[in-house]
Amino acid sequence: MSNSPSYDVLRFVVRIIIYSLLVSFVILLLGVLLRRFSFALGVLIGEVGVIIGLISSVTTKDRFIKFGKGYLRTGYFLRYALYASLFLLASFILKNPAEGILGVFAGLMSLKIVVFLFAWRWKP
Repeated sequence: MSNSPSYDVLRFVVRIIIYSLLVSFVILLLGVLLRRFSFALGVLIGEVGVIIGLISSVTTKDRFIKFGKGYLRTGYFLRYALYASLFLLASFILKNPAEGILGVFAGLMSLKIVVFLFAWRWKP
């Protein structure tokens, strides 16, 4: 095992992604069992978005742009633009837009559920 922080961060991120996929799979099965297919597809869209957002937050954590007298983090705005576009995508392509938007929200919340329930107990 390596003591470098990048290896530990990578292990932590992979672990979060695996647990998030499990939580999203349970939510997806709930949507399929209730025959809410737009909701289930929304969960898939939200989970793909949360994985992309998590990877981008790890890879762009030290990138800043100069803005006036201070600096802004570039990844922050791009990540939230991605999340907003996922809601827009679900509302356009799914048969029932309201269920799709709720599904995307549930998929995005799967990462937060994992962090609040499990990740705070993990040792690096």
